[in-house]
Amino acid sequence: MPALTVKAVTKALSDYVRPDEDIVAKLNMVMPRLYAMGMWRDLLYDWSIETTNDYFALPEHADSLLGAMLQNSPVEAQSQWHDYRISGYASDGPAPIFGIVDDGFHPTKEDISYESSLRALTLIAAGGASFLPDEGVVTVRYRVTSTGVVSTSTTDLSDYTNQPSLPIEDQEVTVEAISFDNVPSLMAVKSINEDDSTDVTTLAEIRGDGVARYRRFRFHNSDSSTKNVKLLLKRAWQPVLTQDDIMYLGNLNAIKHGLLGMLAEDNADLERAQYHWTICRQLLDEELDTTRGAAKPKVTLKPAGNNFNTPNII
Repeated sequence: MPALTVKAVTKALSDYVRPDEDIVAKLNMVMPRLYAMGMWRDLLYDWSIETTNDYFALPEHADSLLGAMLQNSPVEAQSQWHDYRISGYASDGPAPIFGIVDDGFHPTKEDISYESSLRALTLIAAGGASFLPDEGVVTVRYRVTSTGVVSTSTTDLSDYTNQPSLPIEDQEVTVEAISFDNVPSLMAVKSINEDDSTDVTTLAEIRGDGVARYRRFRFHNSDSSTKNVKLLLKRAWQPVLTQDDIMYLGNLNAIKHGLLGMLAEDNADLERAQYHWTICRQLLDEELDTTRGAAKPKVTLKPAGNNFNTPNII
């Protein structure tokens, strides 16, 4: 079943928003609440990562990690304070028996390696686009490793027609924050080794307004070999900006009651708002139960055991 676009939702539900309000802004308030209510249809998906690091970062469109396989073997996910409390923080990653450990949020997907210090940070169009957006501002805050001096580099995209570079060349730096303002399409910030153009590190992929943050998980990889990690993720709500943006939670009836619930809250009618949010949950539960099909969780009781069967005596 295809996912809905903002255009389709606007066409169907624009009557449930006051004429003086923007339905896109309302959707950006209602949909995160619906996403947080449960593991609904279309919100779970697989993702695969190959890395030589002893950590990996969830993609920007993922909200949380539900399950992981490391080198095709299931591993458990541990809480952020797990190895601090059990065995102490290991610089080469947690012990193999611990699986993967939540490491909280970081400003980049990957840290810049320093095999060569001759590097530049470059802005590149992501998501298949061939040109950078013609508006927006990107700011990188970084610390020079040798001196500890904190500096910032800002690029106004309206001043460029090609791929601009941020002036952080010939320095070993630690990126502390990547902020973006009014960037209308997906764009990547990458570190490129100018001695070896194949040595590229993706620091962040950004769109809209805000500061890049990535949820990292650590695992044991002391020999820095290439590891394949397969992940089961819950989709995050990506704020919609245009009419062509995709809304993966496509239950129009649930969205309608969400809009009505938000409208009731704006009018301080909390009882009516609670009614609409309860209906939202019921509709999403019913949809999920219907689409599971044969994969529904079920309890089967066999008093005689698993190997018991009734022989055919006819």
